[in-house]
Amino acid sequence: MADDRKVFPLESVLALVTGKKDADVKELAGFIAGRSVTCAACAAAVAPFAAAWLARWYPKFMDFEWAEGQDWAAFVAKSRKALGDNVSLTPMDGRTKALAAQALDALAEANAAATRQSEAVVKLEARVRELEPFESRAEAAQKKCDELEGKIKAMKTDMGGLNRQIAEFQGKVAVSHDELMQTIKDAIKDGLKGMVVGGAAAGAAGAVAAEEAQPAAESSVPDDFGFGASGADSDGFGF
Repeated sequence: MADDRKVFPLESVLALVTGKKDADVKELAGFIAGRSVTCAACAAAVAPFAAAWLARWYPKFMDFEWAEGQDWAAFVAKSRKALGDNVSLTPMDGRTKALAAQALDALAEANAAATRQSEAVVKLEARVRELEPFESRAEAAQKKCDELEGKIKAMKTDMGGLNRQIAEFQGKVAVSHDELMQTIKDAIKDGLKGMVVGGAAAGAAGAVAAEEAQPAAESSVPDDFGFGASGADSDGFGF
């Protein structure tokens, strides 16, 4: 143990055991704990174990207690009068060292977890920045979908009205398409028959009228007109 002994300024030892926030005591904490201490939080975790260790070797440390807000310089000056300017220390061992190691291990794991979370947050923030343009596009697409949905609802309403009108119209029209076409065909046939019969009757009537009109035409010619008549004696040829 004598070979591991090291001398530190009293002010540094007091800063460690009292947990003074603005003091750099990482080297001292690491020496007492017997391991590397690289952050102020780790040094603060070592502080209560260091105080117990110092009180074991220097019981007078128990007589000096510093409160936040108390004049630090006056506190150090008072302590130096009782303890001197420097303190010779050895690293912790046994149960005290084991407990300090557990505290430091737990703190290291917490720091690692915090680091992982910080890295995850950084990656997430980067991903969010990448997705921001797509988010704005998604909002625009959602807006268009909402508009289309409104139009579809309006079309469904209009189709409902048309369906009701068609249903009413279908109720009024009882003739099917096939029946309607057959009726048209029958009407065309009947019309053609009427045209044939009427044409024949008209032709016959014309012929009769021509025959009846012919004698009247002959009687209108003078008796003395034609061949074998020439004057009143009718014995010559002439007009």
